Amino acid sequence: MADKTLNEIRNTFLKYFEKNDHKIVESSNLVPNNDPTLMFANSGMVQFKNVFTGLEKRDYIRATTSQKCVRAGGKHNDLENVGYTPRHHTFFEMLGNFSFGDYFKEQAIHYAWDLITKDFGIDKKQTLCNCIP
Repeated sequence: MADKTLNEIRNTFLKYFEKNDHKIVESSNLVPNNDPTLMFANSGMVQFKNVFTGLEKRDYIRATTSQKCVRAGGKHNDLENVGYTPRHHTFFEMLGNFSFGDYFKEQAIHYAWDLITKDFGIDKKQTLCNCIP
């Protein structure tokens, strides 16, 4: 996986979930159009907030996305780390897979394990947890 480009990683992730019956949903705007509670999209699930709260229904029950996000503070505010560590950036894309009542943690764990060990080719012995056969 080390030799894959960011575009290849993003595409592999999205295509994996698409072949597992998830709709690929384009990133929403960085500044949410219809949410006065947020100044910026700060996580991958922002565009689905109204679905999770029951205010909106979509014509699909599974989704995957590469959401553009801005680190702007919040509950676990680590804004002071931006620029000082290799993993803290002000702008980033968050890959995500979502189920709107169709599956829960057990299936999500299966998808993640399958994705990293098969599609990304990470050796099971090199993972932190060899807990799934």
